[in-house]
Amino acid sequence: MPKIDRVRVDYMPGAAAVEALQAAQGLFPNSNTQALIDRLVITGLSALVHGHWKPPPLYGRNRDAWKLPADLRPKPGEAA
Repeated sequence: MPKIDRVRVDYMPGAAAVEALQAAQGLFPNSNTQALIDRLVITGLSALVHGHWKPPPLYGRNRDAWKLPADLRPKPGEAA
C-alpha cells in the first residue's frame, strides 16, 4: 500500500506504554519506534484473538495511571 493511502495515526503514549516501548527497544534494537509500535499492536492482537495471552489489567480510562506489569519492567541496573 502506498504511503499516500495509509491512515495517519497520531499517538501520544501514556507512561506505561513508553516503558513498554523502551523494553521492546531492548528486544528489537534495530527497529525504529514506528516498527516497534506496529509489531506490538499486531503481536498483541494476534495473542488476544488466539488465546495465547492474558492481557494485564489496565483499569479506568486514564491511560496516564496505567502501569506496566512488574514482570515486564527492567530490574534495577538492567538496561531497557
